[in-house]
Amino acid sequence: MRKSIHLIMLMALFLILTACGSKDTNTTSEINQHLDDTIKIELEFEETQDEISELEEEDETLYEQIIDLGSDDYEEIVELTDKAIDSLEERREVVEKEKTTIESARDEFEKINPLIEKISDEKEQEITNEMYETMMSRYDAYDNVYDSYMESINVTEDLYELLKDEDFKEDEVYDVISNVNDLYEDVENEFEVFNKETQSFNDTKEEYYNLIKQQ
Repeated sequence: MRKSIHLIMLMALFLILTACGSKDTNTTSEINQHLDDTIKIELEFEETQDEISELEEEDETLYEQIIDLGSDDYEEIVELTDKAIDSLEERREVVEKEKTTIESARDEFEKINPLIEKISDEKEQEITNEMYETMMSRYDAYDNVYDSYMESINVTEDLYELLKDEDFKEDEVYDVISNVNDLYEDVENEFEVFNKETQSFNDTKEEYYNLIKQQ
């Protein structure tokens, strides 16, 4: 039916800075605190990723069981599709929880923006601004992943509802299956962009840490 998609945040473990020798110590320390708080919020993703992965596996198992059944197994098909729809609804809730976490992290990270102009060191200001912009691009990329993923769940539910119809038309089912596959391909593509943005942020973040350690 589709490849299993996991919205895994490929975040590297971040170093926590305990001190900074820059003349912008207060501003830099405040930026570091917001950065650290953002990272702590995003670490909550690990739990939701496990939940999403389990639900995706459950969905795939149910789907395989459904398509192995014949027209004489209508009652069992209805029972399994109902379970699959319940699983999809649970996955929606988990993804919504993940989205809320991302929004909280974004709100925290945005507190860095007004501090950037207070940095007097030109190089530090430049790299801090670059770090900020790459992270915001990453959050925008996640929004695209979220939109595509939720749409794929909705269309998958349409497929299960169609399979519950004892008199469904095969052509219609095949069209919906094709649509589902296309949507999950979209999710993969959006997620690839998100991964690239995450790597860009990690690279810039390391540059930032290395710079302020030297000051």
